Formats: sequence, structure tokens, C-alpha cells
Amino acid sequence: MNLKFRIVNTAIMSVLLSFMMTMFITFINLGWSETFFVNFFNAWKIALPAAFFAVLIIGQPVQNLTKRILST
Repeated sequence: MNLKFRIVNTAIMSVLLSFMMTMFITFINLGWSETFFVNFFNAWKIALPAAFFAVLIIGQPVQNLTKRILST
């Protein structure tokens, strides 16, 4: 995989996963309220960079592990 593909793939994956998980966890913790989206976006602006670096670091090892598991 080239670097450009890895960066774009990491960006897409981290945006989608952090969005869904932050939305879900914010709802579970605080419930629906008038300030739901304010709370959600405050949490998401912290979660998104963390998710990006997490996917960037563990993305390739997870793909390699998956290839090894499926090739046996």
C-alpha cells in the first residue's frame, strides 16, 4: 500500500468509527437533551484525532493478522 492510500483510508475509517462510537457513547451516558449535539461535538473533537492515530498505528498490523488468519 502506498502512503497516500494509507492516509486517506485512515482518515475515512477514523472519521466514521469515531463519529458512530462518540454518538452512541454520548447518548448512553447523557441521554437525549437539548445539549446533546454540543456535548457530542465536544467529545468528538477529542476522539477524532485519537482515532486517527490509533488506526494509523494498528491498521497495518491488523490487516497482516487478518491475512495470516485467513490463509491457514
